[in-house]
Amino acid sequence: MAYLTNFSFNKLIEMTEIEEIDKIDLQFFTKNIYNNQYLYYFFNQFELKKIFRSKIILSDNKAFVVTYKEVAERIDNYSFVLPVKGQVKYHMKLECEALNRGFKNFFMPEVIVRLQESETDKHQNVVEEIRNWFSQNNYTIQRYENQEITSLEITKNFNSYFPKKFDIEEIMISESDKVENNFQWYISKKSENMEIEAEFNYDAFLDKMILLIKKRHILCDTLTKDNLSRFDYMINQTDYELNQDINSGKLYDLGFKYIKNFDLVRLKEFWQNHINLKKEAMKMLNEYFKWTYNFKEKQFDTIYLESFNLAKCRICAED
Repeated sequence: MAYLTNFSFNKLIEMTEIEEIDKIDLQFFTKNIYNNQYLYYFFNQFELKKIFRSKIILSDNKAFVVTYKEVAERIDNYSFVLPVKGQVKYHMKLECEALNRGFKNFFMPEVIVRLQESETDKHQNVVEEIRNWFSQNNYTIQRYENQEITSLEITKNFNSYFPKKFDIEEIMISESDKVENNFQWYISKKSENMEIEAEFNYDAFLDKMILLIKKRHILCDTLTKDNLSRFDYMINQTDYELNQDINSGKLYDLGFKYIKNFDLVRLKEFWQNHINLKKEAMKMLNEYFKWTYNFKEKQFDTIYLESFNLAKCRICAED
């Protein structure tokens, strides 16, 4: 039997389908997901199905047939100094070092990330050079955590070499004495699977949910706004694409003629506010499910995981 981190569990959920569930309506939501009709209106169908899949897998509910696609290997996106790629892992024991250490890496500076938009080849070349440079200078996570090196030291050495060689901007160094005003290379995130504790406070959870529902009621104070919130995924469209939908597409067809006079900045601000509420509601629901079904210690069948391209952790494999 095996254990998953929050990251690997989410990857599994993304590749999951539940047979014969074409649409989740209000009645289905209150019966099979969570018995609060107001929460239903936070989410679109894509999100409702994702929440439902998460609950079904955690609860081992055999009433629904779950099918899967192969979990894709991670592709290096050149955003970090240490490459992030390969198969998603599972772990054989709760004491595994890799299960508990979370995500640790070094960010690529913004001046490098921006190259990806206009100069792809140059971007990859610079990233590889930075990775070699880190290795040659022994800039490791262990040395950073032991305070043998600092972000400011790395930045000064970076500025003395890379801008001139590759014709790029220097990383700005603040004149302030505050360290946090300068670029921070290091990133560390705890393993989220270990955050689900037995002290989960259900009353506090309910209070927060009620507050979120009230906030959404204030935000979506008309039927039109309530319907419009379903299209918050359109927030990343260009102004041209949005105007097309407003004038002749989805929004117009559903009776949103008044949006012609709705400033696009205000429209996107409305959507962003709704997305913020929705993300918090989804996070809280998932935390509730993980506490309810004891995700912290939940065991998954290894054959089941490997059939969907998850790989055994190397540290676990050495034991």
